[in-house]
Amino acid sequence: MSFELDPFLLFTYPQPDPCVSDIDPDSPYERTQITCRTNRGHLRAGKRLSNLDLIIPCDPVPDVVFTWMSECLVRDRVLQVFREERVTGFSTQPAKGRIATTGSPVGLTELLVTGWGGMAPEASGIREVERCQDCGHLRYSGLEEPRDLIDSKNWDGSDFFMIWPLPRYRFVTNRVAEICRKHSITGVALERNFPVPSGRIIPGYTPGRLSHYFPPERAHALGDPLDIA
Repeated sequence: MSFELDPFLLFTYPQPDPCVSDIDPDSPYERTQITCRTNRGHLRAGKRLSNLDLIIPCDPVPDVVFTWMSECLVRDRVLQVFREERVTGFSTQPAKGRIATTGSPVGLTELLVTGWGGMAPEASGIREVERCQDCGHLRYSGLEEPRDLIDSKNWDGSDFFMIWPLPRYRFVTNRVAEICRKHSITGVALERNFPVPSGRIIPGYTPGRLSHYFPPERAHALGDPLDIA
């Protein structure tokens, strides 16, 4: 079951055969560790500190590659296209990859969303239900009405943008879809529907903090007024 997001889309991996990649077990994968003085259940990993180094299961490698943790990486051609087409709402971070069967290196760059679509409106069913004053742990209720997930009044106009607290979903404009079609970019699906597993509501979200996903300055500019940075 799914619900239309018109006029926006999801930038996601294609089905039924996505090229989802693993982290190279021989490379560092470091994250901050967050502890809590008042609730042991809030022990968790925070912001990733290391650049991604992937083992890619498919050959040939598509233009866009996703990981099992929903990170998104693009090949050099895509980055050039996005820059030439003046696509907005993203920054980049260095990354590496190699093909699993041959070991051949693949040029990749991690795509980080910096565009902002605001907080999910309460009409969507998503509301803050827990906030730890000691460690900053945040918990939100689940999505009940996907049709109300995006309020365009909260959108900053970027081609790529995030809705909080769904940082792993990349929302994009129709312009991004048109650019992908124009340049035959592979490895990505542009979905107009927001998926709801088996038609059930999504139980809830514990996304961490905005600074786990956005560059520091952007995270503080947007997140400090909402106390989610």
